Amino acid sequence: MRQSEYKRQIQSSTTRELENMLKEEGKNLYGLRQQIAMKQLDNPLAIRDSRKRVARILTVLRERELKEQVKA
Repeated sequence: MRQSEYKRQIQSSTTRELENMLKEEGKNLYGLRQQIAMKQLDNPLAIRDSRKRVARILTVLRERELKEQVKA
């Protein structure tokens, strides 16, 4: 999935879906770290991409949190 498609998917997701995506991406990142420790990871850039996806999700969640605070 391209970055722009992923960003659109994140923006259009609900908060509950984002939390689930964050949990899944965290598990994925953990697995990648385990693979690199055991010298089984073929693509070390996958860790960087996974960390960026986590950061994007957290950013959107924080933006939504701040919007709710402003409304209240």
